[in-house]
Amino acid sequence: MQKVELGNTRERISCMGLGTMYFGTKTDEQTSHAILDVYVSHGGSFLDTANKYASWIPGFKGGESEQLIGRWMKQRGNRQTLFVASKVGFPYGNIPRSLKKEIILSECEKSLKRLDIETIDLYYVHAYDAGTPPEEFMEAFYQLKKSGKIRFAGASNFHAWQLGEANQAAKNQGWEGFSCIQQFHTYLQPALWADFGNQQILTPEIQEFCSVRKLSIVAYSPLLAGAYTRNDIPLPEQFRGQNTGHKLEKLKTVAGELGVSANAVVLVWMMQTPPGIIPLLAGSTVSQVEENLQSLSVTLSKKQLEQLAS
Repeated sequence: MQKVELGNTRERISCMGLGTMYFGTKTDEQTSHAILDVYVSHGGSFLDTANKYASWIPGFKGGESEQLIGRWMKQRGNRQTLFVASKVGFPYGNIPRSLKKEIILSECEKSLKRLDIETIDLYYVHAYDAGTPPEEFMEAFYQLKKSGKIRFAGASNFHAWQLGEANQAAKNQGWEGFSCIQQFHTYLQPALWADFGNQQILTPEIQEFCSVRKLSIVAYSPLLAGAYTRNDIPLPEQFRGQNTGHKLEKLKTVAGELGVSANAVVLVWMMQTPPGIIPLLAGSTVSQVEENLQSLSVTLSKKQLEQLAS
């Protein structure tokens, strides 16, 4: 698996990350460990989790994904070869949705304990908080980095102006800002004014902003939970537009030409889209993850890229 630079940090990370949202909850420990092993065996090292994963599953309270990753790293003895990302900001349990300094600092300590590590490589703001000045939450990230609790900071579910505002607040104080943004992004284009609730879609404006500022883009839910390849999983209604059928047909054609799944085409299309987007692959079985990893051996031609864009 190739590596790409994380923003302006000079740190190189895997070109494809592994999302671990349901590890330790919907996906049992044995399967989760097997998926982690397969991802690492293909050269991957970028693991994505969050403090609240997966608190919405009945019988669980949050932190399960971090705890499972911590146990797996300890069993494998591979912490030093991995790049671990976690997040703070969304509510779970008795923790409110907030980016107050004290919450960021205390939640980071909890995540470090659950992961059983000394430093989180990439710590994200999971969502914007209009009730907290950017100077306050950027100071929290500065303190965490200064104390060695985190290495880099990132934003998720932000608008372009919010990302710019936060990084300017950090720059004014001589602090490092966010090195990347993680947004909802897939091959199909959403309908204009589509409502995604707490999730923020990757827009052309954000792509341009990140390209100019040399910030990395990480994409979550790139495969729409399997909707590209499984008939039993419907497309989210936000992506059901007049052009949807045409786009899906183009995707199917290119996948047939390459002899891989539509999911693999979506992932490689994303990685070849300037300035190069880092997709988070996911799956509930080893075979699903192995299928998605086919994208590592595929290169789209200029003609195929044009087909997919038409």
